[in-house]
Amino acid sequence: MLKVAVLGLGSRGKNYGEYLVKTPDVQVVALCDKIPAKIENVRKAWNVPAERCYLSAETFFGQGRIADILVIATQDKDHYGHAMRALDLGYHLLLEKPVSPDVEQCLDIEQKAREKGLKVLVCHVLRYATYYRYIHDLIAAGELGDVLLIKHDENIAHWHFAHSYVRGNWRKESESSPMMLAKCCHDLDLIYWFAASKCKSVVSQGGLMHFKADKAPQGAADNCFDCPHRATCPYDCEHLYVGRKKGLIRAKRKFRWNASFAFCLSHKTQDILHALRNEPRGKQYARCVYRCDNDVADTQTVQMEMCNGTQVVMTVNAFNEHDHRHTEIRGTKGELYADDMGSVIRIRHFDKRERKVVVNMIPVIKGHYGGDQGVIRALIDMLRDGKPSEHHSLIEQTVESHRIAAAIELSRREGGRRVEMSEIPDIRESK
Repeated sequence: MLKVAVLGLGSRGKNYGEYLVKTPDVQVVALCDKIPAKIENVRKAWNVPAERCYLSAETFFGQGRIADILVIATQDKDHYGHAMRALDLGYHLLLEKPVSPDVEQCLDIEQKAREKGLKVLVCHVLRYATYYRYIHDLIAAGELGDVLLIKHDENIAHWHFAHSYVRGNWRKESESSPMMLAKCCHDLDLIYWFAASKCKSVVSQGGLMHFKADKAPQGAADNCFDCPHRATCPYDCEHLYVGRKKGLIRAKRKFRWNASFAFCLSHKTQDILHALRNEPRGKQYARCVYRCDNDVADTQTVQMEMCNGTQVVMTVNAFNEHDHRHTEIRGTKGELYADDMGSVIRIRHFDKRERKVVVNMIPVIKGHYGGDQGVIRALIDMLRDGKPSEHHSLIEQTVESHRIAAAIELSRREGGRRVEMSEIPDIRESK
């Protein structure tokens, strides 16, 4: 029986915990979160005794090693301290991405895990989705020949971006991470995985283009409930979280998942609206998107040259109706077009053969196309068998995506200067 503790019960920690308690021969034995209601929300369902529930990381770590595995799903800048303490105590880790905004801290975690003989699996969950695994395996099998160009677009839905990167926890670099790391380390990991090569150099441009004061409509208020534009504004908080009411009918909310969990643990409409109007955490998500304290980029382009010569063009932006990633790959034998919103992959060979693949992903929306479930299975199988797969997102592989993100942000801040990856710290040799 593998015993697991979960540190951080936001949406990610809660999701992983739910998959873990359904896994045979795995037991969640301890919980830690600074908000008591989040613990009570899951404690009984997961059969965790009250005496093994903690309200601070300090108290939790003070118990010593009480499980085999620790899930760390806290805020970005807390990961380093929590991971280092956990490794010192002898925990294997399932560590939410990004590992850390500081590359040196990522390297510290990798080095300590290596020295301690412990496994750190990072939640780059798209590697475990059937859809992305299909693309990777097709490239690795040589079906496209030598890959010369990868074009990849991370299209963030406008409502998702407003929730997480304008009003939410990832809105300020000083409190979390640059958007390129917080949101796109998934994409950088995929590119590194597809290209089968480390990166040589990057160029990036972009920044905060729209969600700022000078873009606010005339007469806009500081919060949605007082705003004269709320009936038509796509970012109105009622519209996003519960749906606008028209007469006796309430329209469907914009979110396809319970994003209101960030500020209200109840699913009832009246409770969500009460929180948005009256509670400090809820009021944060009712602010006008043009009058927040956000500073992360909402539009960015990247050019990368990989060490094997593959060229990469990547874009990320906040101005889409739906969340979806679009990928095009050109090789010497053919081309591939893929969009994860429809789970359709089209392969065209230069000898005129063409085929369309619809990857079976159930459920398509929940759990990153099955990647959340996949990373849990990979973690448990790896610890039981002791044999990590070359596809696993272990810390030693994950460092590269974080190095690339650091180079991208350095380039963007310096006006699009070409940054050589030799300027960014890399994994240290064993002493």
